[in-house]
Amino acid sequence: MKKIYILIIIMFMTTACTCEYNLTIEDNKFEESIKLNAENTDEINNLNNEWRIPVDKEEYNIGLDASSDYASDDTYEYSIGSNSLTLKHTFSSSEYPNATAPSLCYNTVVVTKESGNMIISTSPKSTCFDQYPSLTNIKINITTTGEVVSNNADRVNGKTYTWVLTRNNKNKGISLVLKNSNNKATPSNNNKEKDNNQDTTDIANKPDYSTYILAGIILLLFLIGYAIYKNLTKDDERV
Repeated sequence: MKKIYILIIIMFMTTACTCEYNLTIEDNKFEESIKLNAENTDEINNLNNEWRIPVDKEEYNIGLDASSDYASDDTYEYSIGSNSLTLKHTFSSSEYPNATAPSLCYNTVVVTKESGNMIISTSPKSTCFDQYPSLTNIKINITTTGEVVSNNADRVNGKTYTWVLTRNNKNKGISLVLKNSNNKATPSNNNKEKDNNQDTTDIANKPDYSTYILAGIILLLFLIGYAIYKNLTKDDERV
């Protein structure tokens, strides 16, 4: 496994390399694809190896092989082109902050849910260029099917948000806020407030019959009193 890590470092140090990082977010699914491009024969030959890279950054950092008893079976799926290597894996939103690829460029990757939104952010500086002196630029594309509330992308094309990092412009973090589509289960507060308002409105609009009821009671008492008075008057006349 360490041999593979050395090859990655050699690849970045022996030629001017570029990296394109693509992330597609759909609800709770984070689909990651990293494409490394080589520009000479030696680097192309370096790509023709078995790439068993753990997707978890902790396993990557301690150099565990996928066959180790202490490692999971999750490694990046890889494919080799004529002069490129592409690594792919799909994460959940909770797994993504521990993904190996983004951790190689940012010390901190955060995915959090707050006030009905999903917030994706990184530390403010990319460390890739410090680790790999021959890396010239990184293009980061994040595509989402959800509604974006705010972002700090360099450019936007439809649902794809793009950041371009270079050696002279590496102090650039990622910030993307999505409306959380999984937060529909709390119709709760707003609906409860509407229901309460509706109840208050209904009560306010109901006719007030209390005055009529009181008047009816008074009238009834008056009639009863009058009937008693008439009976007493009749008794007096008989005497």
